Amino acid sequence: MPGLVRPFAVLALAALAGAPLAAQQPTPAPPAPVQAPAPAPALGTIVGFVFDSTIMRPLAVATIQLVQRSDVTHGKSFSAISDSSGFFRMKDVPPGEYIATFYHGRLDELGLEGPIRGVTVTAGRNDVELGIPGARRVIGLHCGPRPRGDSSGVLLGALVQADKPEAVPNATVTAQWFELSFGARGMTRSTPTVRATTDANGRFAFCGLPGVAVFTIWATAGRATTGSVSVTVPPLGVASASLAIDLADTMPRIDSVGAPARRGSARVSGVVRRPSGSPLAGARVGIRGTTAETVSDERGVYSLVDLPAGTQTLEARAIGFTPISRTITLSARRPLSFDVRFDSAAHVLETVEVTGKPVVDRATQEFNTAKKRGFGYFIDRERIEEQNAFVASDILRMAPGVTVTQSGYPGGGSSISMRGVGSISGRCEPGIVIDGMPVTGQSSDLDILARPDDIAGIAVYRGPGETPVEYQNLSPCGVIQIWTRRGNTPRGSSRK
Repeated sequence: MPGLVRPFAVLALAALAGAPLAAQQPTPAPPAPVQAPAPAPALGTIVGFVFDSTIMRPLAVATIQLVQRSDVTHGKSFSAISDSSGFFRMKDVPPGEYIATFYHGRLDELGLEGPIRGVTVTAGRNDVELGIPGARRVIGLHCGPRPRGDSSGVLLGALVQADKPEAVPNATVTAQWFELSFGARGMTRSTPTVRATTDANGRFAFCGLPGVAVFTIWATAGRATTGSVSVTVPPLGVASASLAIDLADTMPRIDSVGAPARRGSARVSGVVRRPSGSPLAGARVGIRGTTAETVSDERGVYSLVDLPAGTQTLEARAIGFTPISRTITLSARRPLSFDVRFDSAAHVLETVEVTGKPVVDRATQEFNTAKKRGFGYFIDRERIEEQNAFVASDILRMAPGVTVTQSGYPGGGSSISMRGVGSISGRCEPGIVIDGMPVTGQSSDLDILARPDDIAGIAVYRGPGETPVEYQNLSPCGVIQIWTRRGNTPRGSSRK
């Protein structure tokens, strides 16, 4: 038995001493060292700015795109939207060579493609500037070199369909403006008209327009037409306009009195508000060039139906506020919600107590003198304000013997006709006299030549028996005489 104990004792001592039990086994190899991952390349940030040099303003809500130069179709790309100040930012852009461009509706209006610029991105901040070229370059692209001393302006635009983004080629765009000229026969008022045809992309251009003028423009394609909108063209500058037309919904239709009326299936509604934002009741809201008109209710709500689709001008007027007009795009498929907010209250001077002899302005004095003669029908300033008319021809609707017919076409104005007392020639257009000056042209020009806010008084002379002798050669059906408050010196304003 003692012989059996010794081997176990030896093993126990060996274990306590840490001696290896199998010294003859090979030692395992040490583990391979772990390699640290390569550091990620530093990324870049693009800080950019988009500017429209034609109007010298930042370009807001532009879509900026950045793509790899090596693979513009499938390569890595980035995008951003410019803010109200024209700034945009792109983060985490790997260093490399890229191409940058931007898109904006203003490019379509000016007939331009998005400019392309190469950009080398490095780690950290990268500044990029994008923009629309200046007016002189844009004018040169569309109208050729400008002659020395030329101060004319250019109007550019595009015409698309109202309910889908498709260009309308071969359409006619008309521009019209009011012009005064002085010659041997004195002052002549006229309304020059020019036309342009849209190209395959729906774009149009008017070159050589007089600067600092307000133009009324509209488009026609077949029997379809847009409404008329107002555009101001600066001298030596570029103005733009986007027009939309519904080829199936803007056909003039015949109304109950046989005159063409622009109607359709579009609708617009909203709330009329004061400058403070509170609702305004009793405001008149209408669509220019149509018979559509309504009055806002006690909550300021208005609604217009059966309107022609496409680009239209919404007009609003209320006592105590400056009249406003807004360009809107109507759809035959979707009603439009559009709130109207007056920009400012009409300026009213504080009451001042004056002691002395009353003084009447020349226009009112001439009007009152003519009225006392007892010949004709007279509309004074008080009645004009009560009617709160959109255009001058609306005021004449109250005059006996006068018929005002809406042309049914944008820019056409309202046609005025009279059947003069004692006239054997039937109904015809009356002569128009403004501030003592006979107006050459048609009666439909009246709405361009005189605004309701400027008119001090109106006299309607029905036929030769009522017309002052100095105006009897203007028309056998009579004369409409207007005195304005513009400070002109009226002539020939009373019967002799």
